[in-house]
Amino acid sequence: MSFLRNTSNLTAECEIIIPIFLNLQNEEQRSVNSMKIKGIGLCVLILGVFLVVCMAFNATSLAAIQKQYLGWNYFSHIVMIVFGVGMIAIQKADFHSYGFTLKQWRFDLSVAVICVIMWLGFIPITGNSLVNALFQIAVTLLVLGLVATRKNKGAEGKPGLPISSFILATPFIVIGANALAGFGLIVSTAVFQFFFVGFGEEILFRGYMQTRLNEDFGRPWRFKDVSFGPGLLISSVLFGVLHLFNPFNPFIGSYDLAVWWAITSSFGGLLFGFVREKTGTVLSASLAHGLVDLGQVVPLLL
Repeated sequence: MSFLRNTSNLTAECEIIIPIFLNLQNEEQRSVNSMKIKGIGLCVLILGVFLVVCMAFNATSLAAIQKQYLGWNYFSHIVMIVFGVGMIAIQKADFHSYGFTLKQWRFDLSVAVICVIMWLGFIPITGNSLVNALFQIAVTLLVLGLVATRKNKGAEGKPGLPISSFILATPFIVIGANALAGFGLIVSTAVFQFFFVGFGEEILFRGYMQTRLNEDFGRPWRFKDVSFGPGLLISSVLFGVLHLFNPFNPFIGSYDLAVWWAITSSFGGLLFGFVREKTGTVLSASLAHGLVDLGQVVPLLL
């Protein structure tokens, strides 16, 4: 009888404890899900505020002056840098953990050089926008695969001095040569595409957003030796959304959307984000992005 009573008491205690334990697990899961939703919401909010600020500016006379003298929208990419760096500073986060480091710049550069192959994707192989977009996406995924196989071999893995020097000097060679010839637009384009677009967009999307989302979602997936997670995919989609709204500005009565640009940019964001995960730095993604855009745009002006 005593044994039966003890068993009965134990069963009663389990009936009380198990629901409490399950409830604690559910609360913990709800808390984790809440943090994930908050992280996504914060990134969407930042992108939304950025778009509104830039659209409002582009409707002013200052935007027209900027276009006249510089040829490109420097303002928007300065705002990107401010937003990215500002959010990290506001959160009092460690900039190093957000990828702001030059510790392995040689490896970063060697990975960025691989991404130059993306230039091939910008060649219009037909007059069909869909086919050209699919070709660009295919080239982008090919480059991603090549990046995944790149090994960091320390001193042995760094690019040769001639290649390194040429890549780093490319924008300055273009600027210097054309400055002597008085081609101001080409100079401005080289500076804008390599520094402001390359570094500006990567600081915000791969430096801040992707890292912030990785903190909430983790990096549970793996391809080759690269760990990544939903943060890579989400930041890439948001990067595509940014380009979707490039021609859209209700302040000046423009309601066009760049759908194909958004799709190809999402895959570009996937590549640059993967580069960020591969190397652990923003520098690698910035160099890759800057070189790709420099090679895409400047030749059109020569």
